[in-house]
Amino acid sequence: MAAVRKPRINLALQATAVALGLAATILVTFTSPSSTAEGADTALRPVTSPTTPPSPTTSPSPNTTTPPSPTATVAPVPVKVREPKPASRTRKARNVPALPRDDHHGRRIVYDKALMTVWVMSASDEVLGRYPVVGRFDRPAKGVYHIFSKSKVAYNLNSKVTFNHMMRFAYGPDTKSPIGLHAIPRYYDGTAMHSTKQLGLAIAAGGCVRLSEEAAATIYKWAKVGDRVIVLPSP
Repeated sequence: MAAVRKPRINLALQATAVALGLAATILVTFTSPSSTAEGADTALRPVTSPTTPPSPTTSPSPNTTTPPSPTATVAPVPVKVREPKPASRTRKARNVPALPRDDHHGRRIVYDKALMTVWVMSASDEVLGRYPVVGRFDRPAKGVYHIFSKSKVAYNLNSKVTFNHMMRFAYGPDTKSPIGLHAIPRYYDGTAMHSTKQLGLAIAAGGCVRLSEEAAATIYKWAKVGDRVIVLPSP
């Protein structure tokens, strides 16, 4: 009978041991830190990506453009003024200036005997006209004259010529005949005493100042009795 009871005791002991082992396992589970707790802690923290260090700010590169070179100031080349060359009986004047060589101002007519040229000047010293003429060097004498009479047509009975657009301003030194500005004389048949190509030469005989028909008409229309006539010296 004793042999039969011994196994039952062993089964009871085994059951107790199993129960104790299970309890120990449950206790260990609730007291030991677990991976689940660590995971929950991590979930509460904000997740941030690793901070990337800011890239160094690229400073603007210095302007390597070559600054424009300052504009070089070019000194004006002085204009060489050529000295006027006087006329003669066979050669016209050279390097005739744009302005008359007198020192007067205002409304006037300037007759340069050396250059055989006449200028018509306005009251504001502007050149209204510049014309080659035929005259002679020895008359009239240099000086300041004034127009004292005008005639649309004048005559010389001795030479049988007419003078269109006569503007008298002086007298001859010997004959006391009037000297004036006028068109190239024409004989009674209408033939001109000389051609316009000869204007600019010192070939006159009587002392008057001869212009082309067009120039004489232009000056005649502009000129007034009393206007000054400046005669510059001969060469």
